[in-house]
Amino acid sequence: MNLLSEVQYIKGVGPSRAKLLRSLGINTVMDLLHFFPRRYLDLTPLNFEQGHDDSVGAFPCIVADYGYEVLTRSRMRIVKIPVTDGRRKGSAVFFNQPYMKDAFKPGDKLVLIGKIRKNYGEYEILNPEWQKFEKTDYVDYARICPVYPLTKGLTQKIMRKIIKSVLQDPLEVDEVLPQSVLKEYRLMPKASALRNIHFPESWEKLTKAQERFAFEELLLFQLAMMITRRHLMGEKRKNTYKDFDLKPFLKNLPFSLTEGQKKVIKEIISDLKSDRIMNRLIQGDVGSGKTVVASIALYLAVKNGYQGAFMVPTEILSIQHGATLKKFLNPHGIKVEVLKGDMPKAVKEQILCDLEKGRIDVVVGTHALIQENVKFYRLGMVVTDEQHRFGVRQREALVKKGYYPDVLVMSATPIPRTLALTIYSDLDISVIDTMPRGRQKVDTYVVDESMRTRVYKFMESEIKKGNQAYVVCPAVEESDIGLSSVEEIGRELQDTFPHLRIGILHGKMKTEEKDRIMKDFYDKKIDVLVATTVVEVGVDVPSATLIVVENAERFGLAQLHQLRGRVGRSDLKSYCVLISGSKDMGVKARLNFMMKTHNGFEIAQKDLELRGPGEFLGVKQHGMPEFKFASLIKDLKLLETTKTLADEIIEKDLLSTHEYKGLKRTLEDKFKIV
Repeated sequence: MNLLSEVQYIKGVGPSRAKLLRSLGINTVMDLLHFFPRRYLDLTPLNFEQGHDDSVGAFPCIVADYGYEVLTRSRMRIVKIPVTDGRRKGSAVFFNQPYMKDAFKPGDKLVLIGKIRKNYGEYEILNPEWQKFEKTDYVDYARICPVYPLTKGLTQKIMRKIIKSVLQDPLEVDEVLPQSVLKEYRLMPKASALRNIHFPESWEKLTKAQERFAFEELLLFQLAMMITRRHLMGEKRKNTYKDFDLKPFLKNLPFSLTEGQKKVIKEIISDLKSDRIMNRLIQGDVGSGKTVVASIALYLAVKNGYQGAFMVPTEILSIQHGATLKKFLNPHGIKVEVLKGDMPKAVKEQILCDLEKGRIDVVVGTHALIQENVKFYRLGMVVTDEQHRFGVRQREALVKKGYYPDVLVMSATPIPRTLALTIYSDLDISVIDTMPRGRQKVDTYVVDESMRTRVYKFMESEIKKGNQAYVVCPAVEESDIGLSSVEEIGRELQDTFPHLRIGILHGKMKTEEKDRIMKDFYDKKIDVLVATTVVEVGVDVPSATLIVVENAERFGLAQLHQLRGRVGRSDLKSYCVLISGSKDMGVKARLNFMMKTHNGFEIAQKDLELRGPGEFLGVKQHGMPEFKFASLIKDLKLLETTKTLADEIIEKDLLSTHEYKGLKRTLEDKFKIV
């Protein structure tokens, strides 16, 4: 059997199990071997006394008597098998599995794997996995047991058996990394790494296998980003710019640009004067004035005979940005239109026609702007956001239509520079590092749960003034015990303040529903919006003056800073209240840091230091691949190592050599480049 064989033909699989495996994305033997465990159980043998309440352990024992059945008051059938570990008595307890009563006889030697508890002085191992063994010393049983993310119908036991049957044969695995790299960095070969990921011989070998795959992931990522950058940087400018006069635009602005904005505009102009296509990221804190800078880039494009496209993640944001751009650009005779999905057909067709004929200068919309039916007269500038990374494939889609645009990517997430250089290594990075003068600071308070009633009374007083409020929760359902859910808080507020209009928003809603609720809030049809972090990057609601964050300890500092940025979008005094029931001094210190500083870059750096290996970065949000082994935070050193190696590979053109063919093929398959 080879790696491309269908899983159906693996011993012990068959058509019905193959269907279940396919639902997990496992079609071939190769897919199966790359379906990695989520975690591992330490199955070092324990006696009953060594087991901790509700912790999973492996308990070698002997069946002491025949099994018997108990019927509970709730009509549940429980089978108990009396067992002993040689010192203490206990029971293996099986729920709703009556057939287990006759599965064992006295004297059978078992390994029971499950949670142990003490019930009325007797040890119970609940619903355990089990295996009979002949030897009393338990030598042959795996000490480190993989746990896979499975679907209904597949048990851990079955999955381990299937994978083990494949690993029993010699593995003809194509090695991705060259032998010289394996040797220099002391990395485990791929075949050994696969065996030790699924069935580790020791904790040390498991770590070595994980390190090998983390190295591979980061090296491939670094190479992909560098090759992408080389493709982009290698593109000669097709659009020529001659008019860089910004005086009319600046004269019409109701405010002066900050030094940070001026610096970034100079960098954009420098790009437009060069012979290379611009591919630049603008990083700026919440409220630093990125939209004005984007407006200037679009203004220059139109003044030089080109059209601009401004892409945003949601339709409600497209309406808002459309209004802002019209305010900045319409006075200069620049026509701005918003393309929305829910427009009447005739209106949409007219906009598409005007765009193709060149009667529209700037169009605002979602990512649908680069779809088949959208044709431009002369597209020259694309402004997009970090959630929709504008990569090689998107650019190629436009090049096929005959467009060679300059690209600006806007990021509202301050990221420490070392990390930004890795994540955005395919872009030049600009930072707006100053804030507009007169922007109000949002007063921030950290309170415990005893203050909740006072906080919501204060919220009511803000709404009486004609203002609005956000309430943010980390959980959607009440199943997360002790956490405030959106539904729960929404009901509580509606009961307490029946005269207020309460809206609910969470990630499980359909896009259209989310957009409608957000628009109602924007149009002041909702007083209080109770939401999950879907409001993190969202609409400017000028009359929103209060944001209350429930269970604030559940959020990272950078995330809290983004949430705080939802208020204070006008000259109205605004407030952020963080409610936390945590007694942990470390948590309190972390939340108190939010009261001390409003600088997003300082907060991001602190967040990175505090959370360390945690998910400081929302990977999907940044268009990043989801690493199975590597962490952009924990593996900063490995990141530097693989960056140095990737530089050398590109510099010496090693991908064209025979030794690096495995690496080149993997890059082609995974990233569709090279």
